[in-house]
Amino acid sequence: MPTKDECKRILSKLGFKLGVSPTLISTRLLSEEDKQDMMDGKLPLDALELHIRVWISNKTPNYVSRED
Repeated sequence: MPTKDECKRILSKLGFKLGVSPTLISTRLLSEEDKQDMMDGKLPLDALELHIRVWISNKTPNYVSRED
């Protein structure tokens, strides 16, 4: 299972590869549950990349609901 730092590096690599900020991926696409699934090894990297590609093609909407 990847550590938190390893997950950040994965998002950085995917963001660089796909031309989008890893911060945007983390804050606008991935929920806390998604991030935990990634750390638990339950989110395959190819599935994550596909979801990021779809998200980008949809003009990177904000999918994460924020509770203030």
